[in-house]
Amino acid sequence: MILAEKSRKLYKDQYGHGKTRIFYSHGRLELIGNHTDHQGGVCLVSGVNLGITAAVCPNDDGAVRVVSEGYSPFLFHTDELQKKPREVGTTLALFKGVLFKMKELGYKIGGFSCALCSDLPSGSGLSSSAAVEALICEIVDVLYNKGSISAYDKAVISQFAEREYFGKPCGLLDQIGVCYGGVVYVNFNYEGGTKVERIPYDLTLVPVLVNTGGSHAGLTDLYASIPNDMFSVAHNLLGVQKLSDSTMEEFMRRVSVPCEGCSERAKLRAQHYYDECARVKEAVKALKEKDSVTFLQDIRMSQESSRSLLGNTMVPGRYEQSPQQAVDTANQIIGHGAARIMGGGFAGSILCFLYPDDVNEFVANMSKYYGKNAVLPLSIEEGGAKEIE
Repeated sequence: MILAEKSRKLYKDQYGHGKTRIFYSHGRLELIGNHTDHQGGVCLVSGVNLGITAAVCPNDDGAVRVVSEGYSPFLFHTDELQKKPREVGTTLALFKGVLFKMKELGYKIGGFSCALCSDLPSGSGLSSSAAVEALICEIVDVLYNKGSISAYDKAVISQFAEREYFGKPCGLLDQIGVCYGGVVYVNFNYEGGTKVERIPYDLTLVPVLVNTGGSHAGLTDLYASIPNDMFSVAHNLLGVQKLSDSTMEEFMRRVSVPCEGCSERAKLRAQHYYDECARVKEAVKALKEKDSVTFLQDIRMSQESSRSLLGNTMVPGRYEQSPQQAVDTANQIIGHGAARIMGGGFAGSILCFLYPDDVNEFVANMSKYYGKNAVLPLSIEEGGAKEIE
């Protein structure tokens, strides 16, 4: 939802009167393709109709002034963009990181004042950090570069800010989702690079997010174990850099051979990678053919693979408030729909797809378990970050 008037009021309260321009950046949904991106795999990602709205006014003093609803304001200058350890994990780091990379790539940068309002639910997994990064890119692109920067370059700039300044070792999937919008098919190993293809979403299925409320705190080692395990199979069993450099057939020929430095859990996770990439391709075909039945089956199979092979649908021994519990609950009341974990896993949200006639009843029943504000019918948002007014 675009919160233009709310952003303007916040701007006026913080900075006084000014001729503001309104910018908007949405979050993203990982439709299918769980933990395939870091291995050069394929994924389906989309924009979502929740995001961040900014009231913006450029200035000529080189200062960037930011106020965000519920947070303390901050200020920095465009000639002081060096990375500082104490800023890791802050919104300030994202702003400075984006501007640093844009300048490094030869784009013009300049000062502005902005007031941010968001309707992205906290902890929902809709990638608020990528939404902020894309928003900054769009503001600076429009104000100082005449809208010349491509969506892909904005995604790369955004990823740099998150990895190098914010301190989160992310892939590129979230940034592509928010910078492109709509539904996009991403191949991370297309002729040695990344290919992004826009896919129409003409299914009648309604995406519904369920935020389980579980905490991500203390789970860094669990998240890191997944790419580490997959890389161990690529390096030690297959003799390649990443799983996409080999094939399912070669993996199946070698999987039963004992391999030092390659655990059985790692082999299961590699199996998930190859199966999931095949499912993503099938889901793309289903979208193009408007085949809801096949698409839903791919979602169900993706969830089962994440549970049984990838092992990221719950923290071991912690079923309560886990994504797995949410999927199990959803499956009892979802009718002909489907549910799967979304994002890194272990805690956080699940994504459900339902036929329109089933949505209201599903939301009402799931809200009994998770609360009304945690069960959100959504829609696909087109266009990426943009200037609205």
